[in-house]
Amino acid sequence: MLMLSMLHNLLSQVLSPPQLHTALLFTPAGELVSVASEPTRSKDEIRILVGVGVEVWQETREEGCGMVDSELGRIIVLPVEEAVAETENQFTERRQPLMLLALNATELTEWEELDNKGRVLAQHLAKPLNKFRDFIAPSNAVLSANGASSPGVIRV
Repeated sequence: MLMLSMLHNLLSQVLSPPQLHTALLFTPAGELVSVASEPTRSKDEIRILVGVGVEVWQETREEGCGMVDSELGRIIVLPVEEAVAETENQFTERRQPLMLLALNATELTEWEELDNKGRVLAQHLAKPLNKFRDFIAPSNAVLSANGASSPGVIRV
């Protein structure tokens, strides 16, 4: 069973406020699974971060990681995926990770620190979340003109 409280606790452990202040777990289609933030952020701010994270991922998925400096601070987006063979490591529109992890920090945080913390957490989350791959297929949803995405596919 997926324990959302445990996911929240894991996301909280990576935070180092005030610099690294927000960690999000969401699907490539933009469906929020869990968030940890210190200080607490509004639902609108979280939705904006998820939207930016999805956009960053769509632009950089072939590289396996996305980074952007924005008005919201530094954002890094990483796939939560078990390590696979080097030839299978490239993500495409057809091959998406089950989940994405985004970390949001101030400009005072080095990219290398964000990358290191994000990769460690993503690898830690990958194995238990991969157990759900047979039940939740990664959605290849495309954002519509109004920014809404279609829901993910759930297999029963």
